[in-house]
Amino acid sequence: MFFDHLHLEKIILQSDWWALAAETPDSHYSNNSGVMLSDHLLAVHENVERIFQYKNEGFFGQMFDLIPRLNLKKEEVYEELRIVALLHDIGKVKEDKTLVIPHPLTGKPAHMRHGVVSLMATMEIIGSNLLNWPERRNRIYRTVELHDMSYGLFREYHSTGNLPGNDKWDYINNKIHTITGGGLYYLLLFKLADTHGHANLSDVTWFYENVKKEYFDGLHLPLPLPGPGDIK
Repeated sequence: MFFDHLHLEKIILQSDWWALAAETPDSHYSNNSGVMLSDHLLAVHENVERIFQYKNEGFFGQMFDLIPRLNLKKEEVYEELRIVALLHDIGKVKEDKTLVIPHPLTGKPAHMRHGVVSLMATMEIIGSNLLNWPERRNRIYRTVELHDMSYGLFREYHSTGNLPGNDKWDYINNKIHTITGGGLYYLLLFKLADTHGHANLSDVTWFYENVKKEYFDGLHLPLPLPGPGDIK
């Protein structure tokens, strides 16, 4: 059966959630900027497209070289991250961090942060269209939910000095992908796309450096570190 990511993207753009995003100012800008949340989602979607158009050289060439070494499929990563881009922050329209709700996948108590709400929106908008692809569905769901995880850990490090170790990265990886390193690869690549409106990108470098040291080096996989020209 054919996985039609363009059809899924069309469903997202026609959803009530998207209509709300088009009326919600993007929190990365002032409320008077005229930049809407939907503009941010489209910009990140365009960044995913841009990343996969890079030639197989330099930093991005090294990132793409990891795909077969991780037993991933480049086309799947590309298609799934395009969908994640349109959905990752869409939950901001209904976020309420003061509320604790049952997690939509596990039932465990979870704060109603935008990652969880975005997951709920994803399930509502395209969940029924992903029934025939349970593994792809999980990767999309969990990447949407965990897309901002690295920034939270970055802030925690600057607050407490605690660095996440291999066990923490392994736990996060396994939520997204059954392949060791595959889930973190999704987050690492998406982090380079989710830069629209972000004035400070030091958390991107921090994420790469720590995942490399604490995780990929242990797998004997050469995770490259992005330079200033690679983070746009």
